[in-house]
Amino acid sequence: MEPEFKEGEIVIVNPHVEAKSGDYMIVKNNEEEATFKQLKKFGDTLVLHPLNSRYEDIELKKGVKYRIVGKVVKKENRY
Repeated sequence: MEPEFKEGEIVIVNPHVEAKSGDYMIVKNNEEEATFKQLKKFGDTLVLHPLNSRYEDIELKKGVKYRIVGKVVKKENRY
């Protein structure tokens, strides 16, 4: 997740802010597993982009359930 986010940092999430392309967010899948991704838009296609390059993008398609928990609005270091 580097360089934007480093191990040990705390992210603050606001569930009331609308997420736009380029924003970082917490999303849950239909099994209620949470993940931290960046929302990207390519034309009419929305994609959840992982910050770890070992994983592939997830295209948001109709019928696939992902729920936005909230937009990351701040990060803090833990000392």
